[in-house]
Amino acid sequence: MADRTFGEYWDIFSKLVRGIFKRHKIDEVGNLFRVGKGVQILKKNGKIKIGDKVQLHHNVKLSVWGTDNFAALEIGNNTNIGDRTEIHAGKSVKIGNNCNISWDCCIMDRDYHKFNSEVERYGEVVIEDNVWIGCRSMILKGVRIGEGAVVAAESVVTKDVPPKTVVGGNPAKVLKEGIYWKP
Repeated sequence: MADRTFGEYWDIFSKLVRGIFKRHKIDEVGNLFRVGKGVQILKKNGKIKIGDKVQLHHNVKLSVWGTDNFAALEIGNNTNIGDRTEIHAGKSVKIGNNCNISWDCCIMDRDYHKFNSEVERYGEVVIEDNVWIGCRSMILKGVRIGEGAVVAAESVVTKDVPPKTVVGGNPAKVLKEGIYWKP
């Protein structure tokens, strides 16, 4: 048996994990992908792409369910997604690099119901690089969160968030502009 470092064993383990997920649900996955206990990945008529050094903490749910159209979920490099967070892509959800999404968050690009309409409404969700989303926040369809923005805990984001701003509340409003934080 060869003497291996922890890093070499970690590399072997991460390749096994990536192989298991890739065969089943994830179309593209980068290096050092970490998955907590109880993670659920649901996919139908869609594509999931995950970058390097992404961590899905315990009981995260990724749902890429293309009912009316092809659905896509992209998660950039160095992104952490906290316990019990749910991401629902019916058309397109894109999460950038170096993002921190806290626990119990919900991100969705659709309404999940047809109300006085025969057509379900979708709106692409884009979370740019270096975004921090506080616990129990909701990011709703059609929203773009600008680079370097911070979403305060328990916020409901219904409109675009400019870069380098802090938003909070229900519905979320700009609380501070011109901020800088280092992921």
